[in-house]
Amino acid sequence: MSDKQEPNGKGTAANITDQERDWAQQALAEYEQKNYKSCLEHLQRIEASRPNDPKVLLNKAIVEFYENGLCTSDKFQKSFIDVCKQVELNLELLDSLEDVENCIYYYNYAVFLYHLKHYTKALAMINKVYSFIESLEESLAHKVCLLIVQLHIDTNKPAEALKLITYIESQFVSTDNATNILTGSADQGGPIHNETEKTEKKANLDAATDAFRVSLIQYRVRSLMELNSFDECSQQLNTIKEKQDSITMFLIGKLEYLRGNHKEALAILKQIPVKDDFIETGECSSVLINNNVACLYHYAKKPTLSFTSIYKAIVQHQKNIIDVTKPNQAEGSLSGQPLHIIGASIKTELMFNLGISLLHARKPEEAFDCLIEAVQTYHMNPRLWLRLAECCIMTHKKSNDRDFDFKKPYIEGVVGSGKHRKIILKSQLFPDTKYSCEAVSASIPMPSLEFGSLCVRNAVLLLHNDTIDCSPSHTPINTPHKDYLFGCIQSAGAYIALCLGDPVVALKYSQELLKSDKINKVHKFLGHLYAAEALILSDKPNEAIDMLKESNAFDDIEPEIHEQLRIEQWKPDKQKSAKAVLYYNLAVALTLRGDLDKAGELLKQIWLSKIEHVSVPVHVVILALYIHLRLGQKEIAITLIKQNCPQAKR
Repeated sequence: MSDKQEPNGKGTAANITDQERDWAQQALAEYEQKNYKSCLEHLQRIEASRPNDPKVLLNKAIVEFYENGLCTSDKFQKSFIDVCKQVELNLELLDSLEDVENCIYYYNYAVFLYHLKHYTKALAMINKVYSFIESLEESLAHKVCLLIVQLHIDTNKPAEALKLITYIESQFVSTDNATNILTGSADQGGPIHNETEKTEKKANLDAATDAFRVSLIQYRVRSLMELNSFDECSQQLNTIKEKQDSITMFLIGKLEYLRGNHKEALAILKQIPVKDDFIETGECSSVLINNNVACLYHYAKKPTLSFTSIYKAIVQHQKNIIDVTKPNQAEGSLSGQPLHIIGASIKTELMFNLGISLLHARKPEEAFDCLIEAVQTYHMNPRLWLRLAECCIMTHKKSNDRDFDFKKPYIEGVVGSGKHRKIILKSQLFPDTKYSCEAVSASIPMPSLEFGSLCVRNAVLLLHNDTIDCSPSHTPINTPHKDYLFGCIQSAGAYIALCLGDPVVALKYSQELLKSDKINKVHKFLGHLYAAEALILSDKPNEAIDMLKESNAFDDIEPEIHEQLRIEQWKPDKQKSAKAVLYYNLAVALTLRGDLDKAGELLKQIWLSKIEHVSVPVHVVILALYIHLRLGQKEIAITLIKQNCPQAKR
């Protein structure tokens, strides 16, 4: 909230008695010393003398709020609105603000909304106050400037924030006019000060102006980071490096992190002093440090260390919240916690980070629980819905290594002996390849493929918006990232639809994926595979064959496969292995069409690549057995069984 304002506005100062002025100055001094009880006593004396003065009532409501530890937000809001009604102000109608004397009401309410994280509404209100910026008292003007810049950053408007900072610096930091206002040398009403008082006042205000200048530079750096202007960030930080305050050090560490210098960022984080000032500021340095360290471990591909560090941050944050929460004796949902703590809660952001770390640590069920909590707040983020879909996919199938493991037995058993000995092959290689037919509602939040399909649909709809919400991340989704995200979402949707036995939906996702000429080659490869499988399931082998034959995804796909494997280990892991998978799918389609000879030739090419230590799908053996038996090549089939099935030799 704003500092207590003396009731000396234009049109009222002439009516204030010397006694009332003395009480007001004493109240202000007590307020600045945080002696709220004594301050309240002075205000009550003023209220008895001036019962209808709205500024006195406003200051009394603010001081009572502070006296109660900022834990009676509902009571304060009611008192504040009552004061506004007394001066005939409607806070919902911004056009009703016409008198500069009423700006203090709108500013205080904008701060209140900011702490409740109602950023858009708070920004609209503070924008109206900002239109009177040149007429405001200096300390209030500084607070208005900082708040409007903060809100522009919180609403993902870094470019507008930079323009504001440039103007504010020219008006309040760099000009003689600002100095005159600060020192009181301009024509102003007020008491006469001696030279000593003027010198002390100038020194205090110079310190305040310097702190204001540093805050603006820090805001400029934050805005530039979101615009990826890292060189300019470095130049700005060099001007305030000597301050060595925790905010500046966090910014320096983040800059190194964004530049990919993770070791340097970690070294800077270790230098930041740990302060337990959560009650005063709503921020805990140990929580922030553990969260940032977790991010560094995440990009160092150490997911276990990452979620361990972020878990420490969550435990500490929850402890801090419990320590400052009082029993809710007052009525209202906002009471019980200090106002700045309500807005300072970062549990959702921490749960988001924990969920991402757990997902990369291959713990999809635990990751799902964390991300489902985060999506209740950030439900407009398509990337978050994709992560939930990936949790559902990984729960269904954590790895596809077994699809390339030739050590798996193909034989169910052996019966008989001698010339009557019979080999019973497995009806299916893996007993859990078919998804459960039990009815599962897609609306129930659980890591199922049904819910995963709903997540994909949400992600598709949100990705089509003109402005994409990337919260809690402040990094905007630019065009290349959007194209990559589109490929991930469409391929995930096609995979889930195939697993659920819905070839029509799978084909739709695959065709949408292949329509785009901006997707990378890995996604194009998956698009052809999924589209072909959907066509086969739709009893259209000829179209499936055409789809696989026209695939041109193999033009130097190796670099993109390696780039993908930096994020997640998966197979196929090489271009030759990917080619073997596509040839296998083509052989299946040819077999279904009856072209057994062509299918056999393709299988021979796949088998030759296996000899060169290329990962190929184990299903090749079963398909080869089927083709040889269909062609009447019994001896070749028996040889194939003996080579790949040790049980057959017993």
